Amino acid sequence: MLRVNDIKWLKNEDPDYIIDSVTKVISRQFIIKIANELIKEKTPFTLIILDLDNFKQINDSFGHLSGDYVLRCIGEGLVNYYAKEVYVGRYGGDEFLLLLPNITEYDEIHTFLEGLYEKDKIFRRYYNDGTRDIYITSTLGCAKFPEDATNYEELFERADKALYRGKMKGRNCYIIYVESKHKDIVIHEKAEGSLIGHFNSAYRLFDIYKGKNEIIKHTMDFIYSELHCSGAYFLTPEEKLISNMDDKPKSTGISFKPHLEMLLKGDTIFYETPLTKYKHDDLVLSDFINKRKIQSIMIAKLESFNELFGYIMIYEKEITRVWQEQEVALVMYISSLLEMHLMKLKRN
Repeated sequence: MLRVNDIKWLKNEDPDYIIDSVTKVISRQFIIKIANELIKEKTPFTLIILDLDNFKQINDSFGHLSGDYVLRCIGEGLVNYYAKEVYVGRYGGDEFLLLLPNITEYDEIHTFLEGLYEKDKIFRRYYNDGTRDIYITSTLGCAKFPEDATNYEELFERADKALYRGKMKGRNCYIIYVESKHKDIVIHEKAEGSLIGHFNSAYRLFDIYKGKNEIIKHTMDFIYSELHCSGAYFLTPEEKLISNMDDKPKSTGISFKPHLEMLLKGDTIFYETPLTKYKHDDLVLSDFINKRKIQSIMIAKLESFNELFGYIMIYEKEITRVWQEQEVALVMYISSLLEMHLMKLKRN
């Protein structure tokens, strides 16, 4: 089993942000960092995108506690599955990334992937959450560096095409990218889950979690999972940060409120891209953005009858993201739900 302490590229990183809080595998930003470092050092490797089949139905049917339990089991199983060096990360939601250094031969990749589906290994098996047995399958797509691509973006695209092909074949399978077979695949927009479905899933969070910090933390993790973003923070009126990766509030060390209000300009939500002009307008905000290498940010203010309950801050590091209308609508809806819940807790 590969431990985070053994990963040379993460030696100087804050350990609180390396591990995904739900699955306990490497978080999105750092698994991508490792992939880029392998490419930089010209280490051959295979990148695998792993997508759990119909995972949304687990959350909708059994609740997010059962969903989180399954994600933890999958994460633990993947970490302990292979004796050789393998990096396991959560890309977002029910998607994982696996990096297999020095494994690029077709037969060796085939053996690795086939083993995931063997009886009582990771997939095509039941997981019991204490109440029921939940049957889990998965679809995987993979591509090889440097054979299939010479940079991370292209490598991910090739693996994503292979994953898409697996889904079109009916899921519950794996596809190894072969240029002659898969290069012309066009990935269509997937309409998996309507906005109403996302609203319902968000609403159910408030039936499951009750404590203030608990509900905030899991709401941030829900946003992180649904938007596939780099991270999500909640800033309390006491200037404490709660993120999808933290179980307890952390001090910011600075007063963020005036800087967020500068962006909001009297509105309750901000989601402009790019952030270039704001880096020059506010030195504190610029420092925050630069240190975290943030490319895009969305901010939602929770305030009712002149009473401030906090701010939601969602950010993207790897790309300059243009926030979609449905994403903004979902964040606005979640902000309203969380605002009402916090108001209710305060009055009780």
